[in-house]
Amino acid sequence: MNTDLNDYHDDYYEKYSICEIDEENIVIIDDDEAIHKNTVIQLIKKMSTYGNNDVYRSHPKRKQSYLIDHSAIHNTFKRIDPRFIYDVTYTSAETDLFRKICVEYLPSHIVNDTSTNFWQLAHNEPIAISTTHYKLKAQILNELYQRLFNAISTDEDYKKAIQLRKDKSLNQNKKAKGLIRKLFNKFSKLLVIRIDFSIDRNFKITLELMKAYLRIFTKKLHSLNDNVPPIVGFIWKLEYGIKKGYHYHFIFFMNGNIHRQETFFVDQLIKLWKSITQNKGSYYSCNHNKASYKKLAIGILVHDDHEKIDTLYSVVDYITKADQFIIEKTLKNHRTFGYSTRKLEKSKAGRPRKINAGSISV
Repeated sequence: MNTDLNDYHDDYYEKYSICEIDEENIVIIDDDEAIHKNTVIQLIKKMSTYGNNDVYRSHPKRKQSYLIDHSAIHNTFKRIDPRFIYDVTYTSAETDLFRKICVEYLPSHIVNDTSTNFWQLAHNEPIAISTTHYKLKAQILNELYQRLFNAISTDEDYKKAIQLRKDKSLNQNKKAKGLIRKLFNKFSKLLVIRIDFSIDRNFKITLELMKAYLRIFTKKLHSLNDNVPPIVGFIWKLEYGIKKGYHYHFIFFMNGNIHRQETFFVDQLIKLWKSITQNKGSYYSCNHNKASYKKLAIGILVHDDHEKIDTLYSVVDYITKADQFIIEKTLKNHRTFGYSTRKLEKSKAGRPRKINAGSISV
């Protein structure tokens, strides 16, 4: 059983692959660059566990020969594609650091020649460092790994990028939980709806059009009419995933004292998204798939149901997590998180309600 805060079923997201973005189009395709960048990211994430030991050790009997001492790192290095050492479409703190160390340490002909087979060569292969000097590939990679390991704790640009990512996540988390607290101060019950919105892989649209869809959609949420549910608040997060590509996580809130027909309102929101995107939009509805989740933070939530509220905060932790490692470069300075700012007056009825905000004070 999945929990309500985990990724959705793989069989659904298998329909999606990587979103490659150029100056004109978003195209959902199989994207080698993003996959290779993820290889580097996973290496750097695990280096604290791997430690700063050498990847290869000297052969006890053969001179100028090395044995593989850490097969996981060895295999990762073998999967490096030199075409993607230089950033093309996507960027991340980890891949930026890896590229920086490669440029500083590796001979320029290895870094700059994208046709080289350096990464795929056997680890005991002699590599030309200059016209007169050779080193075994194992020796080069041992030193490269050591430099990369040290850079994780010493490189100022990398440390600033990681801290910025953490600060951004914390800020989003506090704002989202602050909105939930305000909503519970106003309403004793909330109807919570969760939907992921994306674009069907069969369509190609411009990045500006994708952003325009979101602007129109959120504006419509404030329009009172029979075709739009009476939403009292919402949170959205643009996320990128290797399988999923780009998609919006949405959490919608309604007055649970009045409205309880969650699937009816989900269908209205889906219809609105499809209408705005001219039937290019696709979706995933948590509320239509309740049986798949062990813990629920959707449907009716009562202000004193601490278990469900804690699960809702866990969902917020999930969608605002700092683990957004790969980002398309044109989105680096764009807003990827938002929430409704509708002014809410506190309810004057009954005793004041104290809402636990989880690990974040709001």
